[in-house]
Amino acid sequence: MKHKIIAGLFVFLFLACNTDFNTKQKDMKYQSSKKRLKSKKKGLTPKTKANPIQEESSTNQKEDHDTAPKNTLLNDLRNLIDKAHANNEKYEKKLKEEPKDQYGIEAFKNLGWSSSPGEKVTADTERAKRYRKNTYSILNTIDDNQLKKFSEIVMLSGQIQGIFNTIEAIEYTLSSLIVPSLYPKKGNLEKLEISNLEKLKDSFEKVLSIKTTVSKMVHQLLLDYQNDTNQIKTDENKLKSHADKLFNQISEKKKEAEKLKDDIFLIINNI
Repeated sequence: MKHKIIAGLFVFLFLACNTDFNTKQKDMKYQSSKKRLKSKKKGLTPKTKANPIQEESSTNQKEDHDTAPKNTLLNDLRNLIDKAHANNEKYEKKLKEEPKDQYGIEAFKNLGWSSSPGEKVTADTERAKRYRKNTYSILNTIDDNQLKKFSEIVMLSGQIQGIFNTIEAIEYTLSSLIVPSLYPKKGNLEKLEISNLEKLKDSFEKVLSIKTTVSKMVHQLLLDYQNDTNQIKTDENKLKSHADKLFNQISEKKKEAEKLKDDIFLIINNI
């Protein structure tokens, strides 16, 4: 009996010690977890504050990127306008320096205005001088010493009014765009949106291209006559047919130029 009591005491003591050990282990695990959690929190990288200088630099770069295409358009368009204006001034000067026979263009003596029967293109009036200046400008591909011959060919063809009035009207369309409109307003073009600048540049380039094309077409009449192409030099009827065809072609170009002029005015009228 005594031995049983002693054995029971040992068992009780063992169990008590084991329970205390397990509790300490749990406490140790809990404390260790808390330490690890704190350690992880300390290791977190704090949020970086925005740098005002970097933000401003980024904004400026974006603005530069956005304005670059517009600046390119503006520069290209202004260069076109400057060149066209310089060309117009060139023929203003040529008008002032024209010889008394007006480069031998006899056709001028047969051209005038129905509203003023006595006024011919050879006159010293403002509109007569403007007419001659515009004609000289569009005949720019023909040498001065060949202008007389060109005039004779047109007179022989029977298309004096048709050809001369049409080429003068095309140049008038261009000069009326440059002098009173585009050139004075070129400093305000930045007020236009990019889409309108693109339309303006495209339309103006087309007008300039029409002038170049028509200048080559009328020069070709002179060359074809000199080379007797399709017998237009030796057969007057064939010359007339050739000139009629030329008149119809340049008349279409005149309509194109006038339509483009209207499109341009719609864009620039409000600047």
